[in-house]
Amino acid sequence: MKSALSSSSGLGVESLAFFPQLFLSVIAIPLLLAKKDLASTMLAQTFAFVTFNKVCTSQYFLWYMVFLPFYLPNSSLLRRPKLGYSALALWVLGQALWLQQGYELEFLGKSTFVPGLWVASMLFFGINCWILGIVVSDINAQPSSTSVMPPAKKAD
Repeated sequence: MKSALSSSSGLGVESLAFFPQLFLSVIAIPLLLAKKDLASTMLAQTFAFVTFNKVCTSQYFLWYMVFLPFYLPNSSLLRRPKLGYSALALWVLGQALWLQQGYELEFLGKSTFVPGLWVASMLFFGINCWILGIVVSDINAQPSSTSVMPPAKKAD
């Protein structure tokens, strides 16, 4: 039996879920931000890719954490400690709620899909989108750099 929503081209409705992820991480973020700060743009790209992915596992978070040392020194998350601590606390809380629902589902065999896992997933997704907005805003506020190397000093 075939689904009424499937198409003969092989591109089903479920394929549409990849468009926001690909648009943000492959087109919009690199084109708009790469000339401002490449390493921080790579953080935003990877963060968007993980946030909008159809599958979420804790291992994916390591993909973007390697870029944090390049982004954090000039970020509003450090310049405004209240914002930074709020983002960190909400991210940890969102992940903890999501992991708790996953634990009950996978290890205890409880059906936690609705409302538990769905609410935890939407909350965690919302928190990640908010943090992504902060990262993109920080990068966008930087002046465009034309080269990776600072200008050479002229010899006297």
